[in-house]
Amino acid sequence: MTTLLVHVQDCTEIATSQTVFGGRPSAPQGVVEWPVCLSCEGHMQFLGQLAQGESNELLLLFMCQNEPGMCDEWDAEGGGNKVLAVSSSNLQLVSPPSSGEVVRPVRYEAHTVEQSEEDYESARAAYSAGNGVSPRKVLGQVGGEPTWMQAEEVPLCSACAEPMAFVAQLEQGPDWKTEMNFGGGGCAYVFRCACGTASPKLLWQC
Repeated sequence: MTTLLVHVQDCTEIATSQTVFGGRPSAPQGVVEWPVCLSCEGHMQFLGQLAQGESNELLLLFMCQNEPGMCDEWDAEGGGNKVLAVSSSNLQLVSPPSSGEVVRPVRYEAHTVEQSEEDYESARAAYSAGNGVSPRKVLGQVGGEPTWMQAEEVPLCSACAEPMAFVAQLEQGPDWKTEMNFGGGGCAYVFRCACGTASPKLLWQC
């Protein structure tokens, strides 16, 4: 069984505990300081947020787009991306900084759909064929096993030094004009550690 993330529709910008991409992040008031890239020192772009179910958390995903390809934004350890875990209670929209392209203008929802296929690529193809829609409607998967585009690259926890657990694999988006930049046709991978001490991590491959 594979749990797919599927594009539903573009949506209005309101605070929400759901998985959405684009627009502004949702978080409790005062808990989010907009991340800054370690390399260029500019503010990162908000990609989207992943609902974490029973943990009552949201994972907020950020990546530098000030100098694409120059800021190690693909690297889990390079300082060019950031994942923030916040409570999903008492949410408000976070106001972005005024400098840089830090907010993606189109915001869209993603729902989970169960597919009987065990691997992601088979599940994605089956959903697309069975529903008569473009594979771009599939925005990724949550849980299961990552389908690596290159060699396996599971990051180690910075607190306990153990391999981190896989959370989600993300495609660039439903429309090439508004998609996230994972190198052109790439995928991002989100991880967090069961020890609960270190911040989650993001990397991408293409």
